Amino acid sequence: MSMDSFQGYMRADGSVGARNLVAVIPSCGCSQHAAALIAAQVRGAALLNYTGGCGEIAGDMARATELLAQYARHPNVVGAVIVSLGCETLDAHRLAELAAGGGPVELLTIQELGGTARTVSRGVDLVQKMAARAASLEREDCPVASLTIGLECGGSDATSGMAANPAMGAFSDLMVAQGARVILAETSELLGAEHIMVDRAATPDVARALLSTVEDCERWLKATGEDFMGKQPSPGNVRGGITTVEEKALGDVLKGGHSPFVQVLGYGQRPSVPGLSFMDTPGNDPASVTGLVAAGCQIVTFTTGRGNPMGNAVAPVVKITGNARTWAHMGADMDLDASTIIAGSESVEQVGARLYELVLRVASGTRTVAETLGHEEFSMLRLGPVY
Repeated sequence: MSMDSFQGYMRADGSVGARNLVAVIPSCGCSQHAAALIAAQVRGAALLNYTGGCGEIAGDMARATELLAQYARHPNVVGAVIVSLGCETLDAHRLAELAAGGGPVELLTIQELGGTARTVSRGVDLVQKMAARAASLEREDCPVASLTIGLECGGSDATSGMAANPAMGAFSDLMVAQGARVILAETSELLGAEHIMVDRAATPDVARALLSTVEDCERWLKATGEDFMGKQPSPGNVRGGITTVEEKALGDVLKGGHSPFVQVLGYGQRPSVPGLSFMDTPGNDPASVTGLVAAGCQIVTFTTGRGNPMGNAVAPVVKITGNARTWAHMGADMDLDASTIIAGSESVEQVGARLYELVLRVASGTRTVAETLGHEEFSMLRLGPVY
């Protein structure tokens, strides 16, 4: 396999897909079941498990509308069917308008169609037709520079900072060298390592944006009245050998390698320039990955010392562990073993190169373990309460 290309699907807008999926998108929690029934009946359908749509503040409604539309326009998505109840607060017609621009978009309304069964029947027919059209598309040679890669970690332990995260950093540097877009995330889990990020900022504006993002996160956490520092590291992190939130942060930042930070992104915001960016996401794994994929990440790489099996509805999630016991015990949920670094049989650079080659294979069609197991975790960051 070439080190500077992969076999992907060229889209009309110039983006490149690693998968051909039809997104099935409920516009509220009350239409989620009908959407799930549709997605379950068609191979190649991807359910976005959204359960909001009512009883939320205006900011959350606006965010949900835009983020769901971004999933419909994702490079890995060839069409979308939006399933509405008909009386929710979220404007499903506006969602359908914003979702346009990629593949075909259809809106189904349960109250107009006459109930769940009729909606599901119509939805299955539409998704099948979109999937059939997608099956005729062929992969072709595409540059690595057309990839956007998300960097995530979860269920971390001491081996994450010792092996898996440094290997991901080496992989990240290889991607950046090819002109790809790479996104580091999880603001709350980088508290204590922000000085390293600021030192690597490409410009003074990026440095200021990084500091502002971290400071805003700290203010928000303190405003809740919760003792965040008393809850970090998590109980699982502690059992895995991590002693302080600062140690966790220093291990976390290693995922970004040595490249300069070129952009600071809001939650779900697409990077506009190649290189390493930072996205303001929560440390919660499903919510963070959901934001990364909304930003156009065709693939997410995910290190986990203790073993987290989660995936995503439209983007393959590649799992890497640096813990030999986790690889032996939960290997059926993992894609790559980085514990060879600790054993001394491979270097950080060698494992990073193996991850790079694996990601190109995944981008070319090789399925990840999370895909094979059907993981479709989806969780959107909310700004306010549900009322």
